[in-house]
Amino acid sequence: MEFNIGPRMVKTGLAVALTLVITGMIGLELELVAAIAAVLAMQPSIMRSFNYIKEVIISNGVGLAFALLGIFLVGNNPISVGAVVIISIAINVSLGLNKTVSLTVLTIVTIMLASGDGVNIIYIIERLSLVAIGVFSAFIVNVLVYPPDHQKILFGMIKKASEKTNFLLRVIPNKTMSVPQMKGDDREIEKLINKVRDYFEIISDERTSLFIRNRNEFLRNIIIYKHMISVLQKKHTLILQLEKNLDNIEVISSGKSHLIKKLVSEMNTYSENVLLLYENRIILDSDLQKETKNAMRITINNLIEALQGSDFEKWTFVFPIANSIIELFNELDKLERFVRIKELRDKKK
Repeated sequence: MEFNIGPRMVKTGLAVALTLVITGMIGLELELVAAIAAVLAMQPSIMRSFNYIKEVIISNGVGLAFALLGIFLVGNNPISVGAVVIISIAINVSLGLNKTVSLTVLTIVTIMLASGDGVNIIYIIERLSLVAIGVFSAFIVNVLVYPPDHQKILFGMIKKASEKTNFLLRVIPNKTMSVPQMKGDDREIEKLINKVRDYFEIISDERTSLFIRNRNEFLRNIIIYKHMISVLQKKHTLILQLEKNLDNIEVISSGKSHLIKKLVSEMNTYSENVLLLYENRIILDSDLQKETKNAMRITINNLIEALQGSDFEKWTFVFPIANSIIELFNELDKLERFVRIKELRDKKK
């Protein structure tokens, strides 16, 4: 069994500890509520923590209103608490406040489960304070402890997914992998790309953050990462088309199969070189790179010319792969241009 403690786990534990210290100093009861709020409020980025607080204010306002109405109209029996929770969840979801639903439910339950003394202003303030302490403790810890280097994390994920796609693009044309293993790798790549896209949404949220030192550089990197993800998607599409159609192409035309394999190999090298250029691990001569790209264009044109006059069956097998190669080539070309602009800026610093 793998045992791994990540930064977010540490921050969640620290947020709970800070919450319990604050509630203990103030002397609030039901500190468990504040601790649960801290766990629910811990977010993967600073901006998401900030946005979460804004949502909490709105959603808990809705929850507080319905909790008080429920107490005064139908009491605080289990059925009425359940009914108020259902109504509040429905309203929060309709308002787009899905992320804070759990915290709203916690607020409603803590308010409606009043003591024998009943509900008064002091009681309401104490219950809301428990939630507020938990949420703000999570925010403070998120800002001060292990602030995540989102760009480094995202590029690491992109690089891992890229290595997987490059590996498949090498072995599929040569048929050096079993079909079950290939299908398993396909699913793994799809999961990796989905994780990359999800994490890109997190880093995109940071665009309005006040904690970014060099905003212009950050925004330029966002554009580069967006194109890197697009390259991953195009490569995955090419992999699926090769798996589906390459065997049929070899049966009907070995010449076209040879051109496709050559293109895939060149495209793979091109993709690897662009990432290495981004990491400043290699220097790509721009003139030599232009010659390489022109050679790829010629090969693509040769493939298209070879299809002229072909029957419909050949087109149905070759065209999806050819189209995927062309789309990947165009996306890699865009990515290289942005990476070279970054390289020039880095040299001027």
